[in-house]
Amino acid sequence: MTAILFRTGISYLLLLCIVRLMGKRQIGELQMTEFISAMLLSQAAVFPMTDPDIPLLFGILPLVCIGSLEVILAMLCAKSTAFRHFLEGKPITLVENGAYLDDNLTRTRISREEVLSQIRNNGYTGLEEVDKVILEPTGNMSVLPADGSNTTAQTGGAP
Repeated sequence: MTAILFRTGISYLLLLCIVRLMGKRQIGELQMTEFISAMLLSQAAVFPMTDPDIPLLFGILPLVCIGSLEVILAMLCAKSTAFRHFLEGKPITLVENGAYLDDNLTRTRISREEVLSQIRNNGYTGLEEVDKVILEPTGNMSVLPADGSNTTAQTGGAP
């Protein structure tokens, strides 16, 4: 019992350090690589934490490796636009000049109703008030007004 408590404490502290090194983001803003890393970290920590027959080092090495890979990927993404676009994707325009781009809606599996809902969430009453709606790599939609008077994008996250 004491060994499990000790292992849990060590694993928790190590996970805390690794997640802090990976950077601060809200859970809804995780990039795909960050989400995968979080899933792998949780799985890698469980077995050595609860099974006294598995050496603690067998849990620590995967945690450090996954955390290190995530930090390295984040650094590469910060330095290379091409690598970032490959890993995280590019923004995709869903509405342009007040008209739906059906090919992009189909490719992203987003319905017109979802786009219209996001337009309303941003304070517009309909498609005629919007110039562009852009699906960002984070999953948020940026809504740009048709009149051009507001130069800042209003963004809202998917629920």
